[in-house]
Amino acid sequence: MDFRSLRFKLTLWYVLILGVLLISFSGLLYLTLSRSLYRDVDHKLRSLAELIATESTSPLNKFGFGNIDQTLEAAMNLKPVGKFIQVLDESGRIGRKSENLKNVRLPISLQALRNASNGSISYETTHSFGNTPLRIITYPVKENNQVAKIIQVASSLEDVEDALNTLFVILAVTVPSILMIASLGGLFLANKALKPVDRITQTARMITSRNLNQRIQTLKVKDEISRLVDTFNEMISRLDHSFRQIKQFTADASHELKTPLTILKGEVEVTLRKKRMPHEYEQILVSNLEEINRMSKIVEDLLLLSRADIGEIRLNKEDIHLNRFIQGLTEQMKILAQPKNIRIEISNHQEEIHVFGDALRMRELFINLIENGIKYTEEGGSILITLTQEAEPPAHPLTPADKRPVHFAKVIVTDTGIGIAKDDQERIFNRFFRVDKARSREQGGSGLGLSICRWIVEAHQGDITVKSEPGKGSSFIVRLPIPNQEQGMVNY
Repeated sequence: MDFRSLRFKLTLWYVLILGVLLISFSGLLYLTLSRSLYRDVDHKLRSLAELIATESTSPLNKFGFGNIDQTLEAAMNLKPVGKFIQVLDESGRIGRKSENLKNVRLPISLQALRNASNGSISYETTHSFGNTPLRIITYPVKENNQVAKIIQVASSLEDVEDALNTLFVILAVTVPSILMIASLGGLFLANKALKPVDRITQTARMITSRNLNQRIQTLKVKDEISRLVDTFNEMISRLDHSFRQIKQFTADASHELKTPLTILKGEVEVTLRKKRMPHEYEQILVSNLEEINRMSKIVEDLLLLSRADIGEIRLNKEDIHLNRFIQGLTEQMKILAQPKNIRIEISNHQEEIHVFGDALRMRELFINLIENGIKYTEEGGSILITLTQEAEPPAHPLTPADKRPVHFAKVIVTDTGIGIAKDDQERIFNRFFRVDKARSREQGGSGLGLSICRWIVEAHQGDITVKSEPGKGSSFIVRLPIPNQEQGMVNY
């Protein structure tokens, strides 16, 4: 077994925890039983000592110093079997004792003698009485507030120690056996629990960039492992989608850059076949410059999106009066719309709307949207820019203060252009995606403008959507969050 494996670690922790519990339980059981047995012995010893003390103050005195066993049997009909009894005077000299003591005496420690002289009862355990362990009570008897005699009653602890030793042997054999069986059971359970993980590992090793369409087989039982499988499958789906996007992006980028390079190469080759007039060279250079500018724009947009993907672009946010910002931008864009006689109008919200954002990026956002509308709107058409404000409840309120509605600035750029098919609306923000590639190329589009717009909006915690109908125009809806005046701009 690999001692670094999860199976071994799970089994080890299982056995360790079970071992601690069993040892704790065994120790508690042993101590509880020991205290109970000793308490029972002490209780019997004290009861006998008290009985002897009670009778010795009156009837027992008439018995003289005869055998104490016969005296107890005659006076109280009591036969203290297995008990050793010894009566001492106040100085510690033996007055009488039970027959089973014969020529020996019960030991009494100096501390027990001192306690007895002070009227205190003492319990002692001794192993000096032959080979028999004894439990001894030293019980003082008072007469006229003075200690008149000391009664010692002892009992053998052989039965108690035998019971405790038997319990100890049982526990010493049972606990390791249980732990051994538990380790085997824990290993079996660990193997059974981790068997799906082995299947996941084997399948994951087989998945590469070439077969990302493969998935891990889901489990019937919905447990933690099942959720892990679902999470892996979702991650693989995202990776598959990302790889497909990268491949498509690479192919599109190659195609976009290949076309102007092919044009440049063709024009240069045709030009070099023979000598030409100066104005012909000038026309070719102008055409080459157009293609170079187109390639430069594509490279700049690609660099911008690449830096945005890795988080290298920082936004210089500030307070923006959106009404004035849109109004000023609209006046500038009217110049671009004049050649096609396109009207650009603005429907402004009466209330002032402020957002917190990067003015340069916001300018790029709305210029792209308006310029896009100009490109795809026929001559004599119109573009309407609507600015409103809306509120909606928060998605996941945590506190009562979070239940306040979230306010958004809503900017809608509507044109009367060619429109977008429903199937293309979901892909319109993908990089290099263009509805009509031939026409877009003629108009100088690179297919990256709307991707940049989406990045700018999402960088400002907003969202952008499109509604369109072929032949009737398109509406691009931009929503930007408005900072809470009471809390400041904490959301940013």
